[in-house]
Amino acid sequence: MQCSKEDPAFNFDTTDLPPKHELPVGKGKLKVLAIGNSFVDNPMAYFNDIVLASGIDINSLCLYSAVTPSSSLKYWADNLADGENVTINRCAGLIDMPVTQAPLREILKQDWDVVTVQQLSNLSQDAKKLSKHLPYLVSQIRELCPNKDVVIAWQMVWSDWYDGYSYEYTLKSWEKITEVVKITPYYGVDMVIPTGTAIQNARSTNLNTPHGLTRDGKHLGYGVGQYVAACTWFEALLAPVFGVSVLGNPAIHEISDWEKSHSQFETSAVTNLNSTQCQQCAVAAVGNPYAISQ
Repeated sequence: MQCSKEDPAFNFDTTDLPPKHELPVGKGKLKVLAIGNSFVDNPMAYFNDIVLASGIDINSLCLYSAVTPSSSLKYWADNLADGENVTINRCAGLIDMPVTQAPLREILKQDWDVVTVQQLSNLSQDAKKLSKHLPYLVSQIRELCPNKDVVIAWQMVWSDWYDGYSYEYTLKSWEKITEVVKITPYYGVDMVIPTGTAIQNARSTNLNTPHGLTRDGKHLGYGVGQYVAACTWFEALLAPVFGVSVLGNPAIHEISDWEKSHSQFETSAVTNLNSTQCQQCAVAAVGNPYAISQ
């Protein structure tokens, strides 16, 4: 199929790739801002537990999140243009960022090392939804952030798993999500956090649950689902900077009564017996974001 350059599905030539920015390996500090929706909250639920168990100096990092439920790239592009106030919350680490409630423009003017963005899951398989809003967000992040080497990362989301779905069905959805993610570097995205691939890796093992490690068909299940996601963020962002892999991390997670009562579907605890397999799913995804690893 021939595509015009105005078509988001255009088969870009490699000469069109903008310069790639790298994580600050050797800097000894990392400041991350994650912008998105509840699919940011899912990996962040257990992220700090893994950081605390890793031995990394928590005074040398921070991860803040700006989350609005059901928000898309368009939402955040409009928010940035309109100057609406945003609140960011610290999810891990002890570095204080001075501006935590302000228009997104002011929040982005701080010295971030990484800013992550993502698409609403319902739109994650549609390449046409990238072309208008992602270039604007990328250009504004680069213009506003004083760190001109700031890394823009894309969180790859996971496919839904509702009643009646099969592994094969979600695999096809994952493949469509993957094809969209592969386009993001041509819009200035530097790296992918392959949460969706890590979850699909876990679904191909005995870690899987009847509803694909989700608690409601969409959001990740308490226990293994959220743990695999947190491991993926750790391995993608922290492991290269601090030289500490998530593999071998002793953090586990028992399911709380609150989690049981707030889960529509089954829960699955992270134990000393299955934590390594969870971590392996994340490590494999980071090493190969566009393939399912056995």
